[in-house]
Amino acid sequence: MLTSLLPGFRHFRTPFALGVLFAFQVWILIGEHVPSRSEAQGFIDRVYALGSVAGSAAVTAAISFLLYLVGDIVRLSSNQMMGILSRLKLPQVAPHRFATLSAQSKAALFEFASTAFKVRKDTASDDDFRKLRDEIVLEFTEIRMGLIANHLDVYLEHDRFDAEADFRLNVGFYSISLWPILAWCWTPWMLLGVFASVVLFGNGLRALRDANEILVQAIVSGIASSRVYLDEADRDFPRSSGSVTIGPRTSRR
Repeated sequence: MLTSLLPGFRHFRTPFALGVLFAFQVWILIGEHVPSRSEAQGFIDRVYALGSVAGSAAVTAAISFLLYLVGDIVRLSSNQMMGILSRLKLPQVAPHRFATLSAQSKAALFEFASTAFKVRKDTASDDDFRKLRDEIVLEFTEIRMGLIANHLDVYLEHDRFDAEADFRLNVGFYSISLWPILAWCWTPWMLLGVFASVVLFGNGLRALRDANEILVQAIVSGIASSRVYLDEADRDFPRSSGSVTIGPRTSRR
C-alpha cells in the first residue's frame, strides 16, 4: 500500500510546496492591503461569506487545490532547469557542479557506447562514442518508461531520487526571490538565506546525478535497453543476421 502511495505523494509534494512558497511571498508583499472580515466590501466580502457557508474544511481544501495548481504551473522539469542554467552559462563556468551525470556515469556510458562499434572500432573515434553517449542520455525518459513495465523495483528506486531532485531544484530555484523580499520588508540580514537556497539547489543536482546513475547502471548491465545503441550496433551486425546477438555488456562495477 505504501509502495502505491509514496510515488503519488512525491509528485504532489513539489507543486504544493511551490504554491505555498509563492503564496507566502505574495502575502508578505500585499498582505497588509487585504481587508479584514469587518472591513471587506464587494467581492472580498462575498469570498468571506462563501467561506462561512462552506466551512473551514472546504475552504482549506479549496486553498490547497489552488496552491497545488499554481505550483504545478510554475514547476520546472530537470531538463527545463538545465536549459535555464545553460542560458546563464553556469555549466561552462563550473561543469562538474552543474553536470547531470557523475564522472563515473559518464565513463561507464562512454565505455558502453564504444561497444556498439565492434567492427568499426578501428575507424571510429572518441567523438563518435561521445555522440552516441549523448544520444543515449537524451533517451533517458524513454528508458525510464520501459523500466515501469519490466523492472518496477529499479524504476521506484530511480523515481525516489528523481522526486528528491525535482523538489530540491524547484524549491531552491524559486526560494531565491524570497530572501530579497524578506530583506526589504524586515532586515537585510535575511539576504543570507540566499546561501540556503543555493545549497538546496546543489543538493537537488546531486540527487539528479544519483537518479541518472541508476539509469546508467540499468543500461550497461542489460536491465534496460537503449534504442539508439541497438540501432548503431545494427550497422555492424543486423539483428536478423543468423545467430549473432548484439546486447549490452555486463557491468564490471
